[in-house]
Amino acid sequence: MSDATNPFRTRTVLILVVGGLLLMLGFLLVSAYGDRFERQQGNIPSVNSRFGTGFHALYRLVALSGGTATMVQGPEDGEDAGLLILTPNLSTTREELRTAIGYREGPTLIILPKWIAAPQQNRPDREERVAMLPVQPLARLLGDFGVRAVSREEPARLDMNRAIGLRPFTAPDPVQVLLGGNLASLIDGPSLGSVLAEVKGRNIYILADPDLLNNHGLSSRTNARAAIALLAALDPDTPGDVAFDTMLPYGAGGRNLAQLMFEPPFAGVTLALLAAALLAGLATLTRFGPVRREPRAIPFGKRALIENIVALARRARRTQEGGEDYAAAIRERAARQLGLPRTLRGDARDAHLDGIRTSTPYAAWMARLENAKTEADMLHAARKLDDWRKELKA
Repeated sequence: MSDATNPFRTRTVLILVVGGLLLMLGFLLVSAYGDRFERQQGNIPSVNSRFGTGFHALYRLVALSGGTATMVQGPEDGEDAGLLILTPNLSTTREELRTAIGYREGPTLIILPKWIAAPQQNRPDREERVAMLPVQPLARLLGDFGVRAVSREEPARLDMNRAIGLRPFTAPDPVQVLLGGNLASLIDGPSLGSVLAEVKGRNIYILADPDLLNNHGLSSRTNARAAIALLAALDPDTPGDVAFDTMLPYGAGGRNLAQLMFEPPFAGVTLALLAAALLAGLATLTRFGPVRREPRAIPFGKRALIENIVALARRARRTQEGGEDYAAAIRERAARQLGLPRTLRGDARDAHLDGIRTSTPYAAWMARLENAKTEADMLHAARKLDDWRKELKA
């Protein structure tokens, strides 16, 4: 087919197909990993959050200081060795905290929340502290570890256990502390409580005040150096190997079907299917070419109308009757052209027309037209009479 019958150019079709595939791929990626993008934009205190109450700076600090920082979604997702950091929030339950700890033998650091914060209205990339969390739910959350109460004290110098290599932090305002009989204090608060304590008989540590390790706290070089020393002190066997839990801030989650398409071992199957679809599309485009449109049953135009009439006459086997009709039409047209009187009819008119001097004999071809037996003879005689008519006009 010619290019004029093709409604689209090949380049246009390819652009539309490639654009549609890219949009579909983008939709699948957003559906699969959209929650991870939202985590970086949200202000939930977690390893992904870049707001002041988040812990992304601690994650980066571990990586930049030569350590290994990973993110895990529960105890079965990570290794037993290394320090596990948990960041529960006010909606976390005891059962969820037990599940996050699991049966691991490696050290676990629980960082309690402290602030109610929200993004600033004029600068949504920053947050402002609205209020402090109530302490009673935090104490109930840690009831399994012998914590009796969580309280807050005025800022003052923090005393710490330097024997295990801890370095001094800048005290936040106010200081959040723990109270309990089953706790071994590693960093003492200004008064009675513990800012950092170890649960006796278990390799679990609780940091009461998150302002020592969150993004806001690590903006101080003093706290950044002290944070590296603290992580190394809590895990002297594998210092620098830190895993950040993402189950408590965001829920257990898990990989959905869309994620399985882009992650091993099913990523190879996805690539194979995409390659097969691409090859099938190319084969279809090369084999069939542009769309072939069916012609109209009755085309437009005078010529098409005449051809349709002839086709119908041929089907009815009445084409021979057209010779006499065409002969009568030639007579009437010639009479009007010459201005013959209307009283001149029949043989008298034929004799008058035949008497006109022309190179094409009128009477002979008129007789052949009226007596034609085949369509070819009739067509030949009709053309001769048309030539005779043109001579009259000249």
